[in-house]
Amino acid sequence: MVPASISGYLDRHHARYVVLTHPNAYTAQEEAAAALVPGNEWAKTVVCFADEQPVLAVLPAPFALDLNRLKEALGAHSIRLAREQEFAALYDDCEIGAMPPLGPLYGQRVVVDEHLLSDAEIVFSAGSHHDAIRMPLAEFTRVTQPTPAPIAAALAMPASQTTLASDPVCGARVKEDFTGEWSRIGEETYFFCSRSCKMEFDDNPYAYARARH
Repeated sequence: MVPASISGYLDRHHARYVVLTHPNAYTAQEEAAAALVPGNEWAKTVVCFADEQPVLAVLPAPFALDLNRLKEALGAHSIRLAREQEFAALYDDCEIGAMPPLGPLYGQRVVVDEHLLSDAEIVFSAGSHHDAIRMPLAEFTRVTQPTPAPIAAALAMPASQTTLASDPVCGARVKEDFTGEWSRIGEETYFFCSRSCKMEFDDNPYAYARARH
């Protein structure tokens, strides 16, 4: 069931929405697939701290967040990804990692990537790993008042290399040849043994990127 705080917020604002129930999934792209929604249409919520205040960045599931663009959009002096224990406490009515992008419900600003603003509808997690909310984009913008900005990372394919690296999620040894799965956070590039490890990393990069240092 959708947490009462989420459904109550939407109902108080007379928002039009439907609840989609799907098999359990734990990354944004897996949730999109389970709900039969194209990845580019699934709104992934990433919790960040701008000047040490929580904000919600919302972008399509297959994309990574560009922290520098988010910082610029917010006019912030500092920006960082939230740690798991931090966002677990902020959204204690939700399963970890399944918080919806309803910033005003939590007293937080929302920044939404411009890619999501071209569709008539938006779909996002509804507080659990098996429920989602689909609603008209106009309704979403009305109840969240988001700041639009190009915050989705545009990754360029780096030059090929052949040295070995460790998959930060499972620890497997993989080649740094950019022909497989990889992601970039700031100046660091991470390589993965499988698509599932990459999706897990992209959904919670701080937990794994930190372990590398």
